[in-house]
Amino acid sequence: METWDTGYMSSFAWRIVNGQNVYEDFIYKFPPVTIYFHAFFMKILPEAGQFFYFRIIAYLSYVAQVYFFISGVYLIYDLKKISKWALIIVCFLISWLNFPPYPWPTTDGLLFASIAFWIIAKNKNITFIPVFFIAFFSLLSALSKQSFYLFPIIIFVWIYLKYNLKTVFYYLFSIFILLGIFLSLICEITPWQNFIQQINGELQLRDLYFVGIHNYIFLSAKWFIIVVLIISIIVSFYLKKTNQTLIKLAPQLKKIAFLLMPIAILLFLIGQFFIASFIAFDAAIITILYYYFEKKKTITFLFPLIVLMSISWSVSISLGYQTTLLFATGIILTFTTLMENEIQWNTKKYIYVALPICLVAFASNKKPYRETSIFELNYSMEAISPKLKYIKTNKNNFEKHLELKQLISKYGKNFIVAPSMPMSNYLFNSKSELPGDWLLDHEINRQSKRFITICSDKKNFIFIEKSFVNGEDFKKSTIEASPTAWFIYKKFNKIDETKYFLVYNSIKKNEKLP
Repeated sequence: METWDTGYMSSFAWRIVNGQNVYEDFIYKFPPVTIYFHAFFMKILPEAGQFFYFRIIAYLSYVAQVYFFISGVYLIYDLKKISKWALIIVCFLISWLNFPPYPWPTTDGLLFASIAFWIIAKNKNITFIPVFFIAFFSLLSALSKQSFYLFPIIIFVWIYLKYNLKTVFYYLFSIFILLGIFLSLICEITPWQNFIQQINGELQLRDLYFVGIHNYIFLSAKWFIIVVLIISIIVSFYLKKTNQTLIKLAPQLKKIAFLLMPIAILLFLIGQFFIASFIAFDAAIITILYYYFEKKKTITFLFPLIVLMSISWSVSISLGYQTTLLFATGIILTFTTLMENEIQWNTKKYIYVALPICLVAFASNKKPYRETSIFELNYSMEAISPKLKYIKTNKNNFEKHLELKQLISKYGKNFIVAPSMPMSNYLFNSKSELPGDWLLDHEINRQSKRFITICSDKKNFIFIEKSFVNGEDFKKSTIEASPTAWFIYKKFNKIDETKYFLVYNSIKKNEKLP
């Protein structure tokens, strides 16, 4: 249990269950599929142990997407040396690593994408109904998170390469019909401009370069241009002097790929997971280039693997979890599919590589996300809320939640927790006055003035986390992280104080609202 991301999506799903409309009644910076998807489970699952069941669903859906992707590749390519089920185990453990099992747009986007991928892989000849479902799941993927916007486009190209123009028409027709229905529903809920403003996101062009290119080449934009120019000059000079063409260098790509992948594996084994994932990605891309230029494989032959690599790249487009790890499945599949016959090993020797990697990946779960060691999680959260039955945490975290429960009992349901603990209203079956539950500025569309105005109502009691005031857990300064919480801390009336919280009510008489 932790107090940031863990309850993020659940806080939105709770609002949907309580009849609120996304974008209109609350701020949400992603496309809406994930919160409606998980609101469904929130509605049908029993209250006791509900959050534990969410975690089971997270694991099962992740296993499902790994299965669909790997099964799809085995349907397309003639893979014989490696057991499909062994590869599913390896890919699940490495891709998941110690990612926390809670509702999240990226994992949902992968699940829906995997189903679309599998349907295409399964059907050599295809009719309208399967094409409609390909379009449906492609669109669900794209409407889970902005980083999956590329997916329906890449699927369109794959359909064009694999099938005929009639199938392409079926796909485009289905996409436009489904997209039209979605946009009509959005416009029923909220004005178009409000929807666009909220989902435009926090990722700027410079950020896109950093997470989409820099992380793979480890160079700033300026140095990337300089290095490309220098390498281009050197290669051009070498080719001219040796009277060769660029295509003659293609055999070297195999050597580069075989150099990079062991480096990635070694880095993974010593715990450098993020760097390892980017180097492995580079190795897989180089492998595709090797098979295209040297082995003369067609784009049509390679395109299913290009689809996988595009998804792997897409999941890394984030200001949070900036890594291809969540879809290491795509990297592993691409490399093993193409290099299976290039590696002169007895099949049984694969276990000497796979087993240590799996053990390291599994062992990483010893310390869950933003928690202490699992051996120190001795406090049952059932005492906080029936929804947290079967969930355990450390002493400080338990005490903080217990203190919050006591404060709510003392001050009533008109409470606001700032800036974090977004799952508070869900846990205690209350409804927030605010259009958001996680009061970090980039999570509330930078509408701090609106939030402060609502907080200033005398009926509302604001519980400010001391961890925020003390600068704990926050990478940025407290003011930058949450101007809303900082304003309340500085200019509202403090009426109470506990070990973990400062309690405020209304603005001071000599202060003005922003």
